[in-house]
Amino acid sequence: MRLCMVHISRIQELIIMALEPGDAFWYWDGRISRTKNIPQGEWFDTSAPQDYGGHGWEISNFVYYPEEILQGQPQMRTGSGSYSWLNNNPGNITFGGADFGAYPGKLNWHNFLIFPSWDAGRDAICQLMRTPQYSGLSILSAFQRYAPASDGNDPVRYANQVASELGTDVSTIVGDLSDDDMTVLENAVTDLEGVVAGWSYTHDDTSMPQAVFDLVHT
Repeated sequence: MRLCMVHISRIQELIIMALEPGDAFWYWDGRISRTKNIPQGEWFDTSAPQDYGGHGWEISNFVYYPEEILQGQPQMRTGSGSYSWLNNNPGNITFGGADFGAYPGKLNWHNFLIFPSWDAGRDAICQLMRTPQYSGLSILSAFQRYAPASDGNDPVRYANQVASELGTDVSTIVGDLSDDDMTVLENAVTDLEGVVAGWSYTHDDTSMPQAVFDLVHT
């Protein structure tokens, strides 16, 4: 019993801990979870992928920022509030050892980085492409790494679209692109990843769920 109480106390401590900029959390039916993944087993008594017991549209992901709180339903294929929008991460860049100006240690589902502003997230696309991991690759090879077909992407189409907008071909080396070219690439990546807006609240907006409001003001 004592071990059980210690476990419950630790969970409560994690939930009520004051939010910091870049913190992401899940909400459903008056419940808050600060786990990176939706706590399916805890909330719905299932661990099957994307099985939310028929409650998928009732779940929301929130991200806390100094001036606002963003809400979306990125777990739903046609939901409002995509991860790129929620996380100020138009390139949907995941953590790989560098944060590129993102909030240090703040990650959302799928290890997506969370940036303090939209511009910071856009700049991160260029920063990533300037790293040794990408700079020596052709545009085609870069997108085969950035958006692999194994993840359900179409890197050939991505590369062709970017090359077309740059007025070059997919064999062009990424490291040879100018700063102006990189701006075009950032725009193209943002379009390809897709951005869907969700809901935005000020910290004192009482229209957000009560449990979320209470957490914001902890």
